[in-house]
Amino acid sequence: MSDPAVTALNSLLRGATISDDAEALQLANAAIKSSKLNSPDLLTAQHARVVALLKLDRFDDALRALAEGGSALEKICVMEKAYGLYKTGDLDAADAVLRGAGIGPEQRGLKHVAAQVAYRAERTEDAAEIYRELLENQDGANYGEENDLRINLLASNAQLEWQGKGWAVPENQKKTGREELEAFETAYNAACGCISRGDFAKAAVMLKRSRDLCEASEDLSEEERKAELVPILVQQGYVFIRLGKTEEAANLHKAIQLSE
Repeated sequence: MSDPAVTALNSLLRGATISDDAEALQLANAAIKSSKLNSPDLLTAQHARVVALLKLDRFDDALRALAEGGSALEKICVMEKAYGLYKTGDLDAADAVLRGAGIGPEQRGLKHVAAQVAYRAERTEDAAEIYRELLENQDGANYGEENDLRINLLASNAQLEWQGKGWAVPENQKKTGREELEAFETAYNAACGCISRGDFAKAAVMLKRSRDLCEASEDLSEEERKAELVPILVQQGYVFIRLGKTEEAANLHKAIQLSE
């Protein structure tokens, strides 16, 4: 007869979604205490515990759980370990894990983590290259992933141009497409690219679009909206100054002070 704790965990893992990560952690812990050592059920439960801890933003605990699980657990949790190290700021260790994994074309999760590690480590060219690869090959992509990739690629491209490496950005990616107008994040990042190229008139248009979309977003709480608006307003103020619109810049400065 199978262990009730393991049965409960497997039932949860087979569900279409797991909305309560705390429940997943609780069931994983119960299964770990109940299952036999070195059994497949134990490894499944340990893996579930690591994933739940990561989703609960308990990154140090997730890394400790991985270490406690030993080499068998670490072998199946390469992405989880790299992500935990990335989130705790140990970029060198995260990079070492990723290099040791030998990332293949089908390993989208590892590629996402590798891009984030590269961007945080200021290896922006590497990050942009990975994001381009992920965008060009959508096999196995999750719903909504393409939009996130566009946001991150635009941010990487803008950073490259700020660093004076505009040559590393393909010409077709310097043009603003309709996709960039659909979300405030992409519009903002596209505006930053325009600013880096000195195209302040176009940047002003993109920043207005970004601000309008952000203010109208129903996906953000009031606090999140305020936080997202601050960098948009700051860049708008800078652009207005560069366009000689000092009165508009002064009004934006007041708006930033009020939002704080």
